[in-house]
Amino acid sequence: MMSSREYQEPEKFKGKNILVIGGGVSGADTASDLVPCAKTVSISVKKPGLYLPRQFPSGPNDMMHSYLGRYMLSRMSYSEYIGYLVSIMPDYMQTYRASGLLPDLANNNALHVNEKIIPNVAAGLLKVKPQVKRFTDKGYIEFVDATQEKYDVIITCVGFKMPDYSFVSGFDRKQLYEHFFWTEEPTLAVINPPVDTAGFGAAFPYFDIISQWVINVFSGNSALPEKAVMREWCAEHMASLHVKRFYDSWLETIRTGLQAGLLPDPCRNFSPYWNIITSVVKPAYLAKPPAIPEPGIIDNMLDVSTAKIQILSGLGKDALGHFLRKGDITDAQYRAAVNTDPRGSISAYLPYSPIYL
Repeated sequence: MMSSREYQEPEKFKGKNILVIGGGVSGADTASDLVPCAKTVSISVKKPGLYLPRQFPSGPNDMMHSYLGRYMLSRMSYSEYIGYLVSIMPDYMQTYRASGLLPDLANNNALHVNEKIIPNVAAGLLKVKPQVKRFTDKGYIEFVDATQEKYDVIITCVGFKMPDYSFVSGFDRKQLYEHFFWTEEPTLAVINPPVDTAGFGAAFPYFDIISQWVINVFSGNSALPEKAVMREWCAEHMASLHVKRFYDSWLETIRTGLQAGLLPDPCRNFSPYWNIITSVVKPAYLAKPPAIPEPGIIDNMLDVSTAKIQILSGLGKDALGHFLRKGDITDAQYRAAVNTDPRGSISAYLPYSPIYL
């Protein structure tokens, strides 16, 4: 038995019967990597994930949509989202259905990027097994469906343990305000994905925005709330770290950037804010918004114009009047935003459901 951290190259496993435990990105990559070399490869999956290729027909996966485009995908029903995927990748989605691995329900943006696992499963080159139940006394693996198999090598790809901060006297991870700042001593910050989440999406802009926030706080350019306020936030949000939440790093970049004052305030400077959220994910745009948006390759499949009105409508009439006088919006956009039912407004923070399906 070995972990994915120890796995280096597939050639060492030639002629072996391999079981890979874990259906995330590392499990899918490792199992797919082994298929050409090993005698047999099986992958134990607790629940099927959404596996999509690195390259879509029109370009790289992570260039398909802007931040706003990703938010709009999150608002689709799952059946609508699958229909969207079928419309842009009909052949791949046909193979996906044939593989039997297409989830009945999933978070739309909880994507595992791998272009090999689905074709390999559909072709019978990779066998899918359910969750492992136990190791028997005779060296077999028993799965939750009561089947048993014997393998030459088992490779575990099951993620990471919660970090151990016991070397910091008095530290309690439940006291991390916004998951980053220690409420009792805010000169200590933890730059890490929240420990109670299943994180998905581009990581570099996310860590960039968090790092900027920490630097601003430590340098005195930004202030954190009073301790009582931070403790109250922690009591509400950090009490159940054993419950996994869905965490969209793209959308958290926007939320965190606005909360920390690192991105343009949409109530005052709507155009630069809009140019960021309607552009593809590039860290440079967080520091200097593009003069003209760089939309996702297939953002035009989504109703971005209506989404703009819905965001504007949530900023208030005073802000809208200011934008109209500046020439940031047209008279038609002003009237449409003012007349939008408040229930149809979209928060500039681009909120999404944290429930991990």
